[in-house]
Amino acid sequence: MQLWTGEQTASTEQQVIRKEMNGCIREMIESLPENYRAVLVLSELEELKDSEIADILGLSLHAVKIRLHRARAKLKKELTTACLFYRDDRNELACDRKHALVQIGETKSST
Repeated sequence: MQLWTGEQTASTEQQVIRKEMNGCIREMIESLPENYRAVLVLSELEELKDSEIADILGLSLHAVKIRLHRARAKLKKELTTACLFYRDDRNELACDRKHALVQIGETKSST
């Protein structure tokens, strides 16, 4: 338990799951086209305002908003295709890669 917040600390298993999930999401972000990836990283990871992103990238505010919308939609589609999302025993969002589940199932059925 966290001394100051009273929150439960994550177990080793939960930390591993979170690390794997973050890695998966980062892979999906890296697979986006550069023009989508740039605005998404600046917005979501760097927490910049749309107007700041427009200045940095030399785009109009409208172009930034369009790219962000398209980047988020593409990322959502990729994550939905590649991952199976669920809530763990602490009701935290977690995911498993679908291709890993298929490979596990294939291994079990071939033995």
